[in-house]
Amino acid sequence: MCMNWNEFNLILYIIAFAVGSMNICLSILYHLRKGYDWSKYYLIFQGTVTSILLISAVRMYTSSILQYDSAAFSLASSWLLYLAVAFMIYFIPYFTTWVIAHPWRNPYKSVFLVLSICFLILIILGTIFGFTVVIRLLMILIFFGDFIFCLGVIIKNLSGIKDRDARMISTSFIILSAFMIPFLIMDLLMTFESLASLPIYYFWFSLIILVYLFNYFHHIPETKGTFIDEQKLHAYHITDRESEVIRLIQQGFTSKEISLHLDISTSTVNNHISNIYNKTHVSSRIDLLNLLSC
Repeated sequence: MCMNWNEFNLILYIIAFAVGSMNICLSILYHLRKGYDWSKYYLIFQGTVTSILLISAVRMYTSSILQYDSAAFSLASSWLLYLAVAFMIYFIPYFTTWVIAHPWRNPYKSVFLVLSICFLILIILGTIFGFTVVIRLLMILIFFGDFIFCLGVIIKNLSGIKDRDARMISTSFIILSAFMIPFLIMDLLMTFESLASLPIYYFWFSLIILVYLFNYFHHIPETKGTFIDEQKLHAYHITDRESEVIRLIQQGFTSKEISLHLDISTSTVNNHISNIYNKTHVSSRIDLLNLLSC
C-alpha cells in the first residue's frame, strides 16, 4: 500500500518532534548549568515550536488516518503556530545579538516588538475576515523581513564571532537557511497551518544545536579539576581581580552574578573575562577551566 502525502508529512513531524524533544532535555541541563537569559528564552521558543509539531502531528493523524477533524482543535493549533511565529519575530533578533556579542537595546527592541505586535494584529484580522492574499503577503513580509535581516547581521559579523562553537553554529545556520528559505516561502504562500518544510528545517536546526550541546557536555572539566592551579595563574600573568573572576566562573556564576558578588558593573566583568581570554588564548569558559585546573 502506497504512502500518501499526509502520512509522509506526519512522519516528518514525528521525527522532528523526537529530535526537538531531545534538544529540549539537553538545553534544560545547559540552562541549569549556565543560567543565561538567552537560554531561558531559547527554551521557551524551543518548547513552543516542539509543541506545535506535536499538535500538528496529532491533527494530521486524526484528520488523515482517523478521518476525524475538529474545528476547535484546528483553530487552537493554528493560533499556537501563529503565536510561535510572533514570538520568533521578537526572539530571533535578540538571539542574534547574543551570537554576535552585541547589546540588545533600542531602537531594535522597539522595532521588533512593534513588528511582532503587527503580526498578531494581522492574525486577528485574518481570523475575522479571512486570510486574503494581502494579509498573507504582509505576514510573510514581516516574518521574512525579520529573518533575512538577522541572517544578514550574522553573515556580516561572522568573522568577528570569537567563540568557535558559536561560529560553527552560525555558519551551519546560514547554509541551512540559504537552502530552506525558498521552500519555506512556497509553503507560507500556500498555508500557515501545515507547513511541509517546517519539520525539515526544525529537524536540521535542532540537530545543529544538539551537536553544540553534545560538544559542550563532552568538554566539561572532570572532578579532578576542582582547584585552580596558582602556578598557571602566575604564568599567564593573571591579576588578583581576574583570579577572583575565574574562581567565580568555576563555581558556575554568570557575568551578572559575578558583578553583584564583586560589586562591579557587568561590563567590567566582561572586560575582565575578555582580558583573561586574551592572556590564556582561549575562547570559552570551559576551555579556560580546562586550561587552569590542576
